[in-house]
Amino acid sequence: MSAIKNTLARKAVKATAKHSARGTASKLKRDPLRAATLLGLGGLVGGVAGWLAGRSAAETTSVSTGS
Repeated sequence: MSAIKNTLARKAVKATAKHSARGTASKLKRDPLRAATLLGLGGLVGGVAGWLAGRSAAETTSVSTGS
């Protein structure tokens, strides 16, 4: 049964990726400046969030041993 589940999951991921790609391409065709701005802002916000998450994770793992 797990092989069937894996196949269905793979198909769902593939369909979702295609749908997202088509939607992004459609937005870029309709209003390229707005779409590019929103995609850029989303990437920037995601990058900052990832940087902050990585930074906070690194701070919690590094433990200073007092003298």
